[in-house]
Amino acid sequence: MENLTRRQLIKVGGAAVAGLAIGPKVLPKTKFFSNRREHDKAKIPLIHITDLYHPPQDPDDLLDLATVMALEEFDLKGVALDITRKFLVTAPAGFDIPRDPGFVPVTQLSYLTGRAVPVAMGPDEPLKNPRDTAADRPRREDAAISMVLEILENSAQQVVISSVGSARILAAAYNRNPDLLREKTAYVVLNAGSTGGPKQEWNVGLDPAAYIGLWRSGLPIRWYPPATESGAFDAANERGTYWKVSHAELFKDLPDLMRAWITFTFTGNWRGDIIRALSELGDGSVWQDLLKGERNMWSTASLVMAAGRVLARTPAGWRFVPESEAATYELWPWRLDRIEAGVNDEGLVRWKQVTGQGNAMLFGRRGGAAYGSAMAEAFNALLKKVAV
Repeated sequence: MENLTRRQLIKVGGAAVAGLAIGPKVLPKTKFFSNRREHDKAKIPLIHITDLYHPPQDPDDLLDLATVMALEEFDLKGVALDITRKFLVTAPAGFDIPRDPGFVPVTQLSYLTGRAVPVAMGPDEPLKNPRDTAADRPRREDAAISMVLEILENSAQQVVISSVGSARILAAAYNRNPDLLREKTAYVVLNAGSTGGPKQEWNVGLDPAAYIGLWRSGLPIRWYPPATESGAFDAANERGTYWKVSHAELFKDLPDLMRAWITFTFTGNWRGDIIRALSELGDGSVWQDLLKGERNMWSTASLVMAAGRVLARTPAGWRFVPESEAATYELWPWRLDRIEAGVNDEGLVRWKQVTGQGNAMLFGRRGGAAYGSAMAEAFNALLKKVAV
């Protein structure tokens, strides 16, 4: 081990956090992304950037993680934890309660799915300006940026990057190596911002400079703004990604292991035996209390569409099915419209739909609040396939 370079040691350490079993013969060549089965070469390489904590700041981030784990079209190359310091410490210095970066939920799902998923944390403070590389941050806050750059550098094909929090990690990675990002990014699945209105959307507010930097980078963006001109909770708007569901409906008849994972992560359980806990939770009064809750959701459509699936009414009910298999089904139509967009210095995006190329694509769907019921039924079916 004493002959390993510092960079190789960092790679091995990141892999160990993710649960990789690495033998001494391969240590010098180990990469964040390299432990993959041969058949994964045909899948869509994905980096998932998420503001995931334990306990969760918003549990929908846990369900977004479960989504990318359940969609078999993805080859999940890594999970980058987009952490903001105010959510790590208790009030009054922080937002409310103390939290850890979300290593535990990722590690548990890696175990349940039998996959080695690298996970690393990014900077915990906003970028100083849209061109900030975050190179002055502590080494532990550099890991996610370095992981993104390494995955892209070593990928034989372009990589999809999903972002369901702030754009901090992605913007900093771009600022360090813009040519690499332009060459190796297939497109960015961006869940941040608003189609209109004067208010700054939540994810933008986490790091306005990063959001501005991403929009000005010229990277191909598929934009799924969580808010519209009528706010972030409009379930009927044709541009709205938002839907709402009860936990009783969302978690109906889930397998034991998924109930245990949800119980552990949603309640912020602090047990140290994070694997054993998955065989002992998921039932009783805690689970019954969880079923009384509700969930606001925004990012699901973006991830399902990136996998090439559609929302279809099958004989078994609403399901997310591959587009190639949906010809005989009724669909809830959704689409990506070409737009020309620009961002101002306050982080507000101005856009217009165009018939030509444009510089981004914007989510649209058939309007109506019944969208939420269809999404809930399909999502429940998808959750049942996470840990099987």
